[in-house]
Amino acid sequence: MRERELKAQRRSTISRLRLDLAAAGAAQQEPRAVPQGFAASMSVYNPPLMQALTPALRQSLILLLVALAYIALVQWLCGWPKLLAAALQLSPLLLAGFLLLMLASYALRALRLYGSCEEIPRGHWGTSLRLLWLHNAANILMPARLGELSLPWLLRRRFGTSWTLGGSVLVWLRVLDLHCVAALTLIALMDLLPKQLATLALLGGAGLALLPFGLFLLRGRLLQIPRLHVIAASVPERLGVLLRELALTWAAWIAKLAAFTAVLQVLTGLPYAAAMLGAIGGDASTLLPFHAPAGAGTFEAGVMLGLSVLSNWNQSLAGAVTLHLLLLGTALGCALISLPELHKLQKQP
Repeated sequence: MRERELKAQRRSTISRLRLDLAAAGAAQQEPRAVPQGFAASMSVYNPPLMQALTPALRQSLILLLVALAYIALVQWLCGWPKLLAAALQLSPLLLAGFLLLMLASYALRALRLYGSCEEIPRGHWGTSLRLLWLHNAANILMPARLGELSLPWLLRRRFGTSWTLGGSVLVWLRVLDLHCVAALTLIALMDLLPKQLATLALLGGAGLALLPFGLFLLRGRLLQIPRLHVIAASVPERLGVLLRELALTWAAWIAKLAAFTAVLQVLTGLPYAAAMLGAIGGDASTLLPFHAPAGAGTFEAGVMLGLSVLSNWNQSLAGAVTLHLLLLGTALGCALISLPELHKLQKQP
C-alpha cells in the first residue's frame, strides 16, 4: 500500500513538472505584449514621419547632403567669391566664349567615350556626358591622378561595364590625349624657335600625330604582349572608328586650348603662340602623376612654365591663377549639375 502511494506521488510530481516545462516553452514562443502606453508613445516616431521617408526621398536627402558637402569643399579649396571675382575680370563676350568652348570640349569627349566603350547602351550620350563631368571633378579634386579610377567605377556602377573594359578604355583615351597634347606643343613651339629647330618641332609633331596609326597597325602583335594587352585591347579594330576617335580627340583639345589661350592672351597681352604654350602647360599638368588636389599650385606652375618664354613672373602668375579659377568654376559647376546621376548607380561586384 505504501509503495502504491509513493508511485502515485512520483507520477503526480512528474506530471506537474511536464506541465510547468510546457508552459515555460509556450511563454518563450509567444511575443511579449507591449503596454499600450509604450506603443502609443512610439507611434510618434513611426508614421507619418517614417513612412514619409520613402527610398526616393532618402536618396534625395543623401544627394542634398552630398551637394552641400561638395559646395563646402569647393569653398575650402578655393572659395566661391574668388571664382566669381575671376569671372568678373573678363568681358561678358569672352566669358561666354570660354564657357561655350569648354562645353563643346566636354560634349566631344563624351561622344568619344560613348563610341569607345561598347558596353554603354545606345542612346546614353547624355549619361556619358554627366559621368564624364563627375570623373573630371574627381580628377581635379583628388591628388596624384587618383580620380582616374572613378571612370571605370562609374561605368561599372551605371552600365555594368566590366573592370577590364573600363580600364582599357581609360588607358586608350589617355594615350589619345597625350599624343594630341604633345603634338600641339611642338606645333606651338614652331613660332618661337629658330628655323631649323622649328622644322624639327614640326616633324616631331607630325610623328606624334601618327602614333595612334602605329598602334592600330601593331594591334595584333601588342595583344600578345601581357604588359601591353590593356592598351591594345581598346585600340579600334576598324580604321573608320580610329579616324572618328582621333577627330573627336583633336577637336575637343583644340576647343579647350582655344578657350584657355584666349583668356591668357587677354590677361597677359602675349602673342597667341606664347599664350597657347601657357594653356598647354597648365592642362598638361593635370595629366601628370604629381597633380595636386584641385590642381593647386601644379596648374599654375604648368601655365607659368609655358608662359616663361616671353612673360615675366607677375604677369604669368596673375593669368595662371585667373585661368585656374575659371577652369575650376566650369568643371565643378558641371559636376554639380551631374550629381543627380548618382541616384542611378547600381551595386555591382
